[in-house]
Amino acid sequence: MSSLIDIAFPYRRRRSFGAASFAFTFLVLLFEVELLAFVGMALVARQLQLWWDLQSVLFPTACLISLAAAIVFWWRARSWSRHRVAIAEGWARGGPTLGQQLAQKRD
Repeated sequence: MSSLIDIAFPYRRRRSFGAASFAFTFLVLLFEVELLAFVGMALVARQLQLWWDLQSVLFPTACLISLAAAIVFWWRARSWSRHRVAIAEGWARGGPTLGQQLAQKRD
């Protein structure tokens, strides 16, 4: 059974950023956009009814924003995950540190 952290960051288990990670990212972003709209209208403007009345506009807009951000994150995470796995494997092997690499280049 995977935890939410393994779904959000699949490279920790040497897996690619797949559909579950994409869906999780989309849902988290959707929740954040809706929460931001709620805070802006209900708490700052003190118009809770306005937030509810504008859901026919806010929800599709939040979906589009979240979908666009999740697609960009998925596109970027494809190469990022492979790079992160390579770095993690290098650290696990006990590879040289940056300081050691710089010292070797000077010699």
